Amino acid sequence: MMYEPESRARFAELVRVHMMGRRFLDREQERKLLEEGVSRYGLTLDEASGVLRAAAEGGEIALEAELGRSGSQLLKTVSDRRGRVSREDFGKVAAFYRARAGSSLTQQDAERRVKRLMEELDLKPKRSGRLLPTRRWYRAIET
Repeated sequence: MMYEPESRARFAELVRVHMMGRRFLDREQERKLLEEGVSRYGLTLDEASGVLRAAAEGGEIALEAELGRSGSQLLKTVSDRRGRVSREDFGKVAAFYRARAGSSLTQQDAERRVKRLMEELDLKPKRSGRLLPTRRWYRAIET
């Protein structure tokens, strides 16, 4: 599909305006921007995605999809041979997620997203506790 040379620049400006004052862009917001780039500005999906990623990288904005990939790799790294993640390591991954997303995510949101990643990767929580180790810490996180 042919597009006007200035459409890419105009879409890049729209993305920058949309990202002002943010440090995190969730999948739904990312999808809406991509739809706008394809339908309104006549860009291909790859072109719109490239503009979005370049603007996010330039503005130090975290995209949920990229955070999910790096969080998944981190979870795989901290899990043991049996695919279990300790409470301490879970907390570290949630802190990493929240630090990358900025103040737009609460601690509970970060934990919820990390729990979802664990479920997608089929990782299990490790028991925690002194007298009677349980997985209650993990079950208490709402999804």
